[in-house]
Amino acid sequence: MNRFRFWMRWSWRDLRRRWVLVGAIALVIALGTGTYAGLLGTSAWRTQSNDASFAALHTHDLRVALPQGSHVREGTLAAVLSGLPHAGDVTAARERLVVPTQIAGPGGLLVTGELVGTDTRPGPVVDGVWISAGRALGLADDGRPQVVAETVFAGKNNLPIPAELTVSGGATLTVVGRGQSPEYFLVTGAQGGGTPFLSQKAYGVLFASLHTVQQATGATGAVNDLVLTLRPGADRDAVAGELRHALDAARPPVAATVSTRDDIDAYRILYQDIDGDARLWRVVALLVLLGGALAALNLTTRIVEAQRREIGIGMALGVPSRLLAVRPLLFGAQVALLGVALGLLVGWAIGIPLRALFTDMVPLPIWRTPLQWDVFAQAAALGFILPFAAVAWPIWRALRVQPVQAIRVGHLAARSGGPVRFLRRLRLPGRGYHQIPLRNVLRTPRRSALTALGIAASITTLVTVFGFLDTFRGTLDRAGDELLHAAPDRVAVTLDTFQPRDGDVVRQIAGLPEVASVDPGLLTGGTARAGGHQIDLAIEVLAARPAWTPTLTSGTVHGGIVLADKAARDLGVHAGDTVTVEHPRATATGLRTVQTPMRVTGIHPNPMRMLAYLDQASAGPFGLTGATNLLTVTPAAGAGPEAVRRALLAVPHVASAQTARAATDGMKASLDEFVGILQVAAAVTLLLALLIAFNTTTIGVDERAREHATMLAFGLPPRTVLGMTTVETVLVGGAGTIAGILGGYVLLRWLTVTTIPSVLPEIGVTAMLSTRTVVEALALGVLTVAVAPLFTLRRTRRMDIPATLRVME
Repeated sequence: MNRFRFWMRWSWRDLRRRWVLVGAIALVIALGTGTYAGLLGTSAWRTQSNDASFAALHTHDLRVALPQGSHVREGTLAAVLSGLPHAGDVTAARERLVVPTQIAGPGGLLVTGELVGTDTRPGPVVDGVWISAGRALGLADDGRPQVVAETVFAGKNNLPIPAELTVSGGATLTVVGRGQSPEYFLVTGAQGGGTPFLSQKAYGVLFASLHTVQQATGATGAVNDLVLTLRPGADRDAVAGELRHALDAARPPVAATVSTRDDIDAYRILYQDIDGDARLWRVVALLVLLGGALAALNLTTRIVEAQRREIGIGMALGVPSRLLAVRPLLFGAQVALLGVALGLLVGWAIGIPLRALFTDMVPLPIWRTPLQWDVFAQAAALGFILPFAAVAWPIWRALRVQPVQAIRVGHLAARSGGPVRFLRRLRLPGRGYHQIPLRNVLRTPRRSALTALGIAASITTLVTVFGFLDTFRGTLDRAGDELLHAAPDRVAVTLDTFQPRDGDVVRQIAGLPEVASVDPGLLTGGTARAGGHQIDLAIEVLAARPAWTPTLTSGTVHGGIVLADKAARDLGVHAGDTVTVEHPRATATGLRTVQTPMRVTGIHPNPMRMLAYLDQASAGPFGLTGATNLLTVTPAAGAGPEAVRRALLAVPHVASAQTARAATDGMKASLDEFVGILQVAAAVTLLLALLIAFNTTTIGVDERAREHATMLAFGLPPRTVLGMTTVETVLVGGAGTIAGILGGYVLLRWLTVTTIPSVLPEIGVTAMLSTRTVVEALALGVLTVAVAPLFTLRRTRRMDIPATLRVME
């Protein structure tokens, strides 16, 4: 016990002598530990919150969805269930009518959206609505013009309760509450067959009773959707197969898509995004921890070298190496423990803004954010082990030298060679002492490299974080350039069902004073298959004389299907190859799902994978000759796209009217919400770079105190000494910053290839670093280390020159 007390008192003396550096390094370790605990703790929050939210609203296990524009009589889909072999596995089922529409309201509100009408008869709920404000719809509201508006849409548009809304065709509905349903926890805009990637402000969802939506849309007695839940342990895939068979065997057959809970966009993205984000956060946190470990290694190396005479005397007197190692190991262990203790506080503090950011960005009805003790324990273990291992290495290295070498001090212990030799032949301009900064860097390459690596770790993290923003912004710019390269003011008008090209709806739209021309086309969903792979497509049949056509990287738009470059790569095909497309086909008895081989005639560069195009001559397999459900509208002179959209609100059967910019604007809005999380990580890395630079500079000033005292004794002013210290740190910091930029780009490319495709498979993303990010990273890295020497100015001015120059042998 007495020996342990002795060692502790001795190590505490070492801590007190360097308390500023110890505190700074402990803070570096704390940043790494806290960042790891805070960021990775959000994964458990999101998983628990997702589980609770989806369970509370009885999310469907299976869904039967008819193609857009197709309906069956109410009760038809529910009747199919009764004949299934495993009908007893179905615990609840609800027929719905889901209709795309336009929504106009107070304050100039005009957005695309959809009406979701659900059978409200008594019984178990499927895909319920969580009410966040106002009231829920009851049995008495069945058939009445009252709706619940989706929470985020209503909040972002400041929609009051009550509020009067007008939907396509002129029907007026009253908002009596705000709520959320599982399919719309995240709104992509593609749920109702509209433009994908719309923001939750630009896409509105209104929940109502089935009969309310039937009356508002003129589809009396019609349904186009069925959702159902299964008992725990039921074979979901078996029931889904039975459903498909029953739909095909019905008379007449029902063309419908049977999907599972895993196919819900919100469900897939919310869960898959957790794994992708966790991978990014783990890399960021480990890089910060690595920077802390390198800083601890740097400090310990200097401390061990400062104690080399004491270690050498101990070895000469026969003291066992394990006892000589106790003092510096205790020092390192206490620094690591102090860093871990502070790190737990940092992790808790980081969790506060992250909790607010996540609950605002993903407003689930239920959020659970308990303290994640297991993640904090893991972070604490890493926060201790990495710095302690970094401390142990220089100690092991110091104990391997001969005692006579360790006892040497001052000029006898100094060694130079290697890179510094070429300076003998190199003459730099100015006075001789101008060579000192470069000579100091080169005569201790290992030490300089460790410092540069610590700075590189922080810059790598910074570049990776902001590189993600550059990557997504670059992807959106490519999508925008493709969509807007011609006719940028055009408006894409989607109809709620197929209409004759020369019918009343088309003529009514063409006759509007705000409209200059109308080009009829087609838009339908499909699935392309090739080489064992499959992807979902939004297939657009271009008008005969289109105002806009996709640009091509290869092939032509005539004679087959044009795929996005991302789609072609995922399917493993090129222009000239053949893919099998599953799509709806119009028959005398309604729409049927068929498979048609189609030749890939062209590849377009839009990063949105789902977008595919056909010319009129290649659209025969759809069986829709003479019909249209997509109109490209060119505004009249003096009338902009918004005037056209508002004029179309009064036209029946208009499901949506979107400008060409809508999709990219929505994605940019979503990206801006993600910036807040990245800014937390960026702030940590900036502080890390400053702390590493401060540690390096302070240690360097202590180590070269005699050199500085000598220069001051010969009359050099303190600003010159400070200037040389600054040049030395800038040289090391510049090398570390350049290495960090390169490392950040490599890490960004790796994460782009491994993470983004699993979270956002519909978007073709290429790693990209903007010039601005590179310049900012370079400036921040260099300026941070250049500012650090200013903290030593007071010490340099107040230096006791005689005492510093005194050497005791």
